[in-house]
Amino acid sequence: MEAGRQPPAEVSLQQFIQQLGIHLSGWQVTSFMVGDYGADSDDHPIYAVADGLLLLSQRTYRNSMVRQMQVLKMRGQPTRPGMQTFRISDDGIEVFQAALVHGDSAGTQEAADARRAKPRLSMGVPGLDEMLGGGLPSGYSILVAGPSGSGKTILATAFLAEGVRQSEAGVIVAFEQTPGQSRSPTIGDMVRAGQVRLINTRSLDLSIDEIVQRLIDLIHKTKATRVVIDSLSGFELAVAPSFREDFRESLFRMVAVLAALGVTVLMTSELEDRYTDLRFSPYGSAFLTDAIIVERYIEIQSQLKRVMAVVKMRGSAHSDELRQFEITDAGIVIGKPVVDYEGLLSGRPTSSARRKKS
Repeated sequence: MEAGRQPPAEVSLQQFIQQLGIHLSGWQVTSFMVGDYGADSDDHPIYAVADGLLLLSQRTYRNSMVRQMQVLKMRGQPTRPGMQTFRISDDGIEVFQAALVHGDSAGTQEAADARRAKPRLSMGVPGLDEMLGGGLPSGYSILVAGPSGSGKTILATAFLAEGVRQSEAGVIVAFEQTPGQSRSPTIGDMVRAGQVRLINTRSLDLSIDEIVQRLIDLIHKTKATRVVIDSLSGFELAVAPSFREDFRESLFRMVAVLAALGVTVLMTSELEDRYTDLRFSPYGSAFLTDAIIVERYIEIQSQLKRVMAVVKMRGSAHSDELRQFEITDAGIVIGKPVVDYEGLLSGRPTSSARRKKS
């Protein structure tokens, strides 16, 4: 074979593709061509003939399978960048597009003033609205952080139940407890009555885009104004391993998208009750939310007690008191501020009266 000449088989393939392109253009038909091409096929001649290129990929990790697609080319029109997750089911292919936040004036002073002027929502727990400075502003996001059994889900349930009393629809994304497993049957009653919609999944190959898409669909369908995500800890476990590296970034996008829809979001996060530091979320997501409520266990006179405090309320004054609370059959009952002890957050409270005497 002479130097510089291509193999006959490759030349034949190029000629075939060129003729195919000419015929398809002349026939004025919409054609869909399928082929098995790897990452090293970027210079395949068929790519020059096709007006659009759609790349499908599949990754498997233990018990999770992630399918994604990407539009590499679409002649004459813009495309959405990045990989989009999709599922194959009995209904066909369902694509979950990455939620995008369109540019607006969210960061301007005018937008901040508008947010402060929004009506405040009741949390459904007597005394908690007072701690929040008059309730939670509509459209805010709030993080409820605390150890296991501290009452996070019960507080979230009260938040949704109060919405139902105010004729506001709600949505709960549950990654831990199902309605039948909850200590309070209120969630189950609201779901069965159609007042609250439930997204309850045990899948191990989710993407945040899929959850966000389901949320957006339910919000539009039911005109929901309150959303609960219980919990971020369970959320991370449900997300496929290939998405966990971007979990924090995806949370930021999810909160921004829900804020743009004007819904009020309550998220719970489970924390170890460590007294060496005061942490609100293992995902660094505390800065994403407009408000934070922290729940802690303390020991007083050989008894385990629960306390809560509002540690953040963006653009609004709020209580800085630590208040003891109890969980009863009626829900959360907030007591008076804990004023007789110091060092509660250190795990070693001491009596203020005893210290003064000494």
